[in-house]
Amino acid sequence: MAQPMKLCFSQDVMETSPRKLEILGARRVLADGRGFRYALAAPGGVPAGKLCMAKAAVPQHLGLDAPAAAVGERVLCLTLGAAPAAENDYEDGYLQVAAAAGQGHQYRILSNSAAAASGRLVLTLAEPLRCGLDSATKVSLIASPWRGVAPSDQEENLPAGVAPCSVPGGHHFWSQTSGPALCLAADASGPGTILVPAATAGALAGAGSPAAQDKPFVAVAWASAGVAGQYRPCCLTLD
Repeated sequence: MAQPMKLCFSQDVMETSPRKLEILGARRVLADGRGFRYALAAPGGVPAGKLCMAKAAVPQHLGLDAPAAAVGERVLCLTLGAAPAAENDYEDGYLQVAAAAGQGHQYRILSNSAAAASGRLVLTLAEPLRCGLDSATKVSLIASPWRGVAPSDQEENLPAGVAPCSVPGGHHFWSQTSGPALCLAADASGPGTILVPAATAGALAGAGSPAAQDKPFVAVAWASAGVAGQYRPCCLTLD
């Protein structure tokens, strides 16, 4: 069942928590219009003002054979490919039906059991199946883009927001995704320039160079020109 946007939260935007207090990806908008998403930092943590990137999918957890399941079921047992999964790796992530019966549907995951490589994983969905699955169905396990985020030099991955405070590894925090922000600059691009993830981990660069043409847009430079290695004002446009 779809849930309305939440208006009251248990964690301040400048606080971090080792305990999960909100759904990953929950959106929060402050009175001044700045937007945030609830995220979990990777073990290395995230310094304040650095752009976070989502993790790539586990290739061995894509295109799996689905079990036969009827409309309304919420618990499925899948056989993984040659990579393990820890307990609740896919909490607040998605089961995506890629082919055959039920294709095109996506379901939020409530929890999952731990499973060894090529082992059996028990998956509990937050919502019942809307279409039945059969032995020809292919499904993929996709983690929340806000689980295990980190500054990364893999600048073509999905941007997941900017940390507004320093975040210890394994802590939950509010990652800023829209509105006025402060972020590490990789170049001297001026106000009004579209900014994209830079090759420098956690930094933003102007989108004018040929090397930046295939990068996702993250922000618009604002107020002043950047200085490489320093933090600059920008207006985030991820949400």
